[in-house]
Amino acid sequence: MGATVDGFKATHQAAAGLLGQIDSQSGQERANTLNGLKEALLAHVGEENRIITEAIGKSDDESFKSAAQSFIDELGKIAETALLPFFDKYSSADAVDSDEFANDFGGIKGALADRIAFEEGKFYPELEKLGY
Repeated sequence: MGATVDGFKATHQAAAGLLGQIDSQSGQERANTLNGLKEALLAHVGEENRIITEAIGKSDDESFKSAAQSFIDELGKIAETALLPFFDKYSSADAVDSDEFANDFGGIKGALADRIAFEEGKFYPELEKLGY
């Protein structure tokens, strides 16, 4: 595996750990961990975008370029339509202890697990072929 892909996978593991912590926390502690998760995920998305844009420039494979651009576009839509609204909605201790949080958090956890599985199973192997 390339160092970049290894780093991405380490970030995924750290995010999974934070998701587990959030389940067992409440109040301000939960809100703080959720904020840490937000910062980690946004930094990760930014780094993925940077690396993938670089990989698009290096590749001569039109199929890869198309898939990579779709990956970036989809990631942006997920962040804009799901992640950021979720994090904005649940930024306070009171909000993260609501019944609504538990339902929404379950949806976010499932979506993140699906996305991580897709990235690690389908897309990262393509990045590794390019030396990432």
